[in-house]
Amino acid sequence: MELAQLKSLEADPQLVSARFSPCGKFLLGASYDARVRRWDIASEDWTEKPAIDGHGGWVTALAFASSGERLFSGDSWGQLRCSNYAAADKPAALWQVAAAHDGWLRDIAVSPDGARIATCGIDKRIRVWSAADGAKQLDFALGDGPLFAPRNGSLDGDAACLRFTPDGKTLIVADLKGQVELWELDGLKRGRKFDAGVLFKYDRLQDVGGVRCLATDAGFQWLAVGGTIPKNGGSVTGVPTALVFDFATGELKHTLSFGQTNDCYVSDLAFHPRGFLVATTCGTPGSGQLIVQKPGDKDPLFATKKMVNCQSLALHPDGERLAIVATNAGSNGNGRPLTKDGAYVTNKSPVVIWKLPA
Repeated sequence: MELAQLKSLEADPQLVSARFSPCGKFLLGASYDARVRRWDIASEDWTEKPAIDGHGGWVTALAFASSGERLFSGDSWGQLRCSNYAAADKPAALWQVAAAHDGWLRDIAVSPDGARIATCGIDKRIRVWSAADGAKQLDFALGDGPLFAPRNGSLDGDAACLRFTPDGKTLIVADLKGQVELWELDGLKRGRKFDAGVLFKYDRLQDVGGVRCLATDAGFQWLAVGGTIPKNGGSVTGVPTALVFDFATGELKHTLSFGQTNDCYVSDLAFHPRGFLVATTCGTPGSGQLIVQKPGDKDPLFATKKMVNCQSLALHPDGERLAIVATNAGSNGNGRPLTKDGAYVTNKSPVVIWKLPA
């Protein structure tokens, strides 16, 4: 399989992630400058539209309603917003929750019927909201009270990402210790567990690894869990790894390793309707990969290291295009290099669009 590079956009400052809208007409980017960038990709030149403003910090999470033109976005200050992503002019908030979490909002999931939103944050809370008006419906921590009494190998409460199951009644919750569990929202009951503990290590007084991304196929046969098998803490190194579980039984079926120890983390995952898995990796110093692989295969169908520090991937609804958020080459987070007048040079994000073969 060969993927062709179609074009590249440049976002300045850099993006956390980018996602295609369900209608397929827009590409939305979560930016470090508290905006959601909007590109109209139905136009030939991919015209940029006025951004969605109103966030306080980095935009950290994007999710779409299952119908209509609503975008849910969260930021590093804990705000949750709902906007019309297709508005002709600068979109105003349809509703907002200023302190949905106490600090960093990590992930947003939308129920299949579009009625509810689930979020998790650095405050170790999981909350469920009405998608219509942002009213809070559930608020719990995975370690609270006798109902949530810790058990061997259970979540420690530091949830990193979550997804709804097809019936909308259960959440898949993954934490930074490498554990994944199902949680029935009616009564808040624990369900099946998926052990991804190999993605975590305590090293040099540091928690290293954990689950960084989740993906399911359309039929929910597979659950893919992405992260790294850590080698050490400090300047973290590890082998980027995706674990593929049988969703019905919780049994680990496939372990996919992508690269060497300096390639570090699987940063994003997506299942293609044709059954293969698409992954991006982000490593040090300045390494990044795009990989396409069938879960049961030893070798990838396609792999490239042409992009640096890949942050996210998005699959277009037509199944033919991918958008990869990367980082500019030579990026440096230690205050160097500076311009001649002493200004700090911020990182940028090339957003690279790839086309999959028919």
